[in-house]
Amino acid sequence: MTPTGLVMVLVLALVFEGGQCQHHEVFVAEGSVAVLPCVDGSSSVSHPNAVYWSKVVGNSQKTVWRREKSGLEFRPLRDLSRAKCPVPNFGKADYSLHIAETKLADGGKYFCEVEGKTKMLKVIMLRVIKASISPSIVVEGLRMEAMCHVSPETPHISIKWKQNGKFINSPIISSVSQRDAGKWTCQVSYNNMRMEATTTLQVRGISSPQNDSLVFYGSVGSSISLPCVFTDGLIPNTVNWMRVSAATNSPVLLPHSAFNSSFGLIKRVELGDEGTYTCSGLMGLNGGKIKLQRTMRLVVARVLSSSSDPMILMCNLSDSRQITSYEWLRVNYGPNNTQRVTTVQRTKNPSIRVTEKDAGEWMCRYYGNQGLLGNVTSHFYTMGALKSENSSSGNKTAMVMGLGFLFMVIFLILFQMYRNYRRKQKIHLYPAMENIVHQTITEREWKERSREKRAEACVGEPKSVCV
Repeated sequence: MTPTGLVMVLVLALVFEGGQCQHHEVFVAEGSVAVLPCVDGSSSVSHPNAVYWSKVVGNSQKTVWRREKSGLEFRPLRDLSRAKCPVPNFGKADYSLHIAETKLADGGKYFCEVEGKTKMLKVIMLRVIKASISPSIVVEGLRMEAMCHVSPETPHISIKWKQNGKFINSPIISSVSQRDAGKWTCQVSYNNMRMEATTTLQVRGISSPQNDSLVFYGSVGSSISLPCVFTDGLIPNTVNWMRVSAATNSPVLLPHSAFNSSFGLIKRVELGDEGTYTCSGLMGLNGGKIKLQRTMRLVVARVLSSSSDPMILMCNLSDSRQITSYEWLRVNYGPNNTQRVTTVQRTKNPSIRVTEKDAGEWMCRYYGNQGLLGNVTSHFYTMGALKSENSSSGNKTAMVMGLGFLFMVIFLILFQMYRNYRRKQKIHLYPAMENIVHQTITEREWKERSREKRAEACVGEPKSVCV
């Protein structure tokens, strides 16, 4: 306390000799509502004639809010609505001052003077706490510091820091990362009082993935996107993607058509796509340049099958170090292409034995410590199933051919019957002509038979007799 402030307090104490004089300390976080207590604990001042609130500013004392005996209220020209006393509370002998949206500049010494049947004076020290981050714009890889401000300052205070609810040793980070983003809270302890102030740290850079060495799993034949998302307001001029093959261990620059600033797209995962992928961007900052990059790994999954009986299905991954268990599921399809999945086996063993009756679609899910990592499906048919299918197909073909032959025979019979019917219809159309033709044929047959009989009778007779 300055000498001038001490003199003012002594003067006020003399003026209110015989009244009540009390001192209080109030801690409040910046931006919140500060309540400076001024409550008459006795019943002697239940209906005051006047209430005066003032604050020590420099070497003078300035009015913050007052209410005269006439009931008129007075406030300073600045911040008219932030500081006030709820007049309805006066009936309860409560003359506390409420300051909304508290600022660091609001910290200091306040006086509450109440004049009624008796006089009351209270001195309140308001200390405002604020948490901040320096610099105001934090970029990955650079230094940052969290700071705790107390206004007015006072010795013998204890300050501790929490990051996302957990206490940390130091508020200074030499190389900040996305893991450091979130809520930073300074906790101030003083004279058995404890108050906290919180600020939010936003780290500019690559927001997804947040960390290096993140593992992605893709099944053979499917598509997969590898993220490389930069935060708003920090877009590099160009982003390059590199892949280090697990087989050759040599870096390869990937085309911008499939690997751009937002993601790396593999339309169809194939064997050999596994390996390490890196996206990097170069950008200018404060007259210099900074390079941001992320490294991630792609693991390729597929299902292998044996030719043994029973068949063995194996869930094969190019890197299974993070896999803790496997789950095999049978996939069946119902009406309207509805899918029903049934768990058959969950074990640490990646393989399962299947028989002919298990032919169809199977799914393998693989899990890690953080839960489900991915899945891969397989369609297979055992030899018995193939024979059964071929036999069924042959039976269907034979049945179709037999039915076709039967229909052809029936058609020919019906066609012949139709022709005969038409022939009969034509005969009845010309009866006279038919009789002449029939008579002529009959006479011709009779003459031929007579000639044959005469020839038989002349056998052995002289020619003169048989002429």
